[in-house]
Amino acid sequence: MRKWTFFNCFGMAIGLLCMAVTAAGAQTEPAGSTSAPQAAVPQVSTRKAQVERSLGEELNGMNVREVHIFFIHGIGSEGPNSHDSELLRKSICAYVKNCVKPEGEQVGGYDYADGAKFGMNEAPPTMRYMGRPVWNSPEEWHAAAPFVVHYKLARTSGRTIYLDELNWWPLVFALKCRQIIVSDALLAGPAAKHIQTCSTREPDPAAPGRFISYDWINPDEAKQLLTQPKRAALINRTLKMDITDWGFADAVASLGPLHDLLVQGIRQLILKAVLDSPMTVRDLTPTPLLSPVPDQDFVIVSQSLGSYLIFSALSVNEKDRATPILMQAAVAYMQVLRQTALVYFFANQVRMLELANLEESPTDNFVSHLEDWGKLRCDYEMSAPGADPNAPCRLPKIVALSDPSDLLTWRVPKLTTVDVQNVYVKNAIHWFWLLENPIRAHLNYSTDKRAIREMLYPTAAPDLEK
Repeated sequence: MRKWTFFNCFGMAIGLLCMAVTAAGAQTEPAGSTSAPQAAVPQVSTRKAQVERSLGEELNGMNVREVHIFFIHGIGSEGPNSHDSELLRKSICAYVKNCVKPEGEQVGGYDYADGAKFGMNEAPPTMRYMGRPVWNSPEEWHAAAPFVVHYKLARTSGRTIYLDELNWWPLVFALKCRQIIVSDALLAGPAAKHIQTCSTREPDPAAPGRFISYDWINPDEAKQLLTQPKRAALINRTLKMDITDWGFADAVASLGPLHDLLVQGIRQLILKAVLDSPMTVRDLTPTPLLSPVPDQDFVIVSQSLGSYLIFSALSVNEKDRATPILMQAAVAYMQVLRQTALVYFFANQVRMLELANLEESPTDNFVSHLEDWGKLRCDYEMSAPGADPNAPCRLPKIVALSDPSDLLTWRVPKLTTVDVQNVYVKNAIHWFWLLENPIRAHLNYSTDKRAIREMLYPTAAPDLEK
């Protein structure tokens, strides 16, 4: 009779764990160009002068300031089936304890990017993949527009909290559905969940010409794909389809020419979110400009690739500078960052993705974008009424939450103009202290109580990395 050894048990544990992976989803990440117009470089404080700051403190200060949260998803979004910000909204309401609804409520419908490059009169970009157009018609291009969903967390007392969910996933679905999911269905076998997502058509009744879900794969082709044999071993097939095909493909796509469209879309979504806020002061020009609101604070919560994208949007290239509308959106975005003092990274791929951005210029990289943000924030504080010109600035803060067992996260490097705190959390159970579900390790930041606690009740010691 065969004897059970340690390695037999370990093999069984891996098998059981990977089977559990099939019940999870996958999601998180790209490179920039020329850095933003340089802000003045006021005096910045050292770490000793840094005043601790957390989301909980921001929310507690709402008797004098309004908090506006931007939530941006990472790789592997399930598209219209994703509700990535819902758990965060519930956690916030549980913290403040007096929300009218436990997860807040949606305000209006989907708000699509419709400025330069994304307007209904815009022709599809001429990008091609292996000789074929990525988008074949104006309808397909309109279906690829990123959008923002507005939420408000009304309270029985105190100011309303606003959260805007920034969705860039429509821009990658044409490539991912048609080129990766279809091809791998013929090789490894069909991924029913992703094929269904890619073949569902649902026009947006509130926005003619836009789509909540689009059939990038023809429904008849989808039925045929689902009949293909499952050639790859179950665990290998599941991991490849959920992590590589559906998740990591986003990161690869965003490192190329698609990056510029992602950045432009994110800028437009943030501009829309701020203009829709009742606290925003507007002018009366056809294309309204933002005016800084002294009693409004912005907080960014980003998942993996979203962290890379939202700060890459600080990069302003020559095309932006030559186009007044694009430059206006870039300047407005930087005004928002001036009033952003706190950022949370749920996993980040800065070190890995920057391998694709080896530039000779010392100012054309992701670290320089973060440093530019620190300068913008310091300049904003120094320009506030009554500010002491001789006092050091209070550093803006990045709290980088990472599960050490997450396969897609790295430490954020130390910065000069930004206070970086790398905080370790554990998003899933360690099986026999040897293995943690890789998908849950990457996705559970919004649901793990320890991660939420570090956002609202920070307990981690300061990061002293030199």
